[in-house]
Amino acid sequence: MKYFIFLFLLCSFSYAHKVNLFITNEKDKIEIYSYFASGAPCKNCRLIVENNKKVILEDVLNEEGKYFFTSKYKDIDIIVDASGGHIAKESLSLEHIKNEDLKTHLKNEEEKKYLDIFIGLALIALIFFLLKRFKK
Repeated sequence: MKYFIFLFLLCSFSYAHKVNLFITNEKDKIEIYSYFASGAPCKNCRLIVENNKKVILEDVLNEEGKYFFTSKYKDIDIIVDASGGHIAKESLSLEHIKNEDLKTHLKNEEEKKYLDIFIGLALIALIFFLLKRFKK
């Protein structure tokens, strides 16, 4: 029983430091927005843009966790390094880039977070129910 609780706490702490990456195409510019699972922006995080494993851009995100640039390459890999092993990476082709609004994306992420919490609580309840059944 102690091991289940320890495993749950370990997983929840690792989720709290997860780095998310959101990329859109705004007027021929690529907009990168990176944030933590808590919703706080990834301030001054290191940004690396690669094409075929060659670094074409290396910079840091601004205070809002955003960065804008224009790419002349079709296929790129975008990596955000928040240090301490917290890295988000996304490979994309500029033909298939999302044109989703940032506010819509954040709203969807918030809804997904509540769904994850509900599923987690349901699994915990199921584990306790099964332990009670098998203990008899």
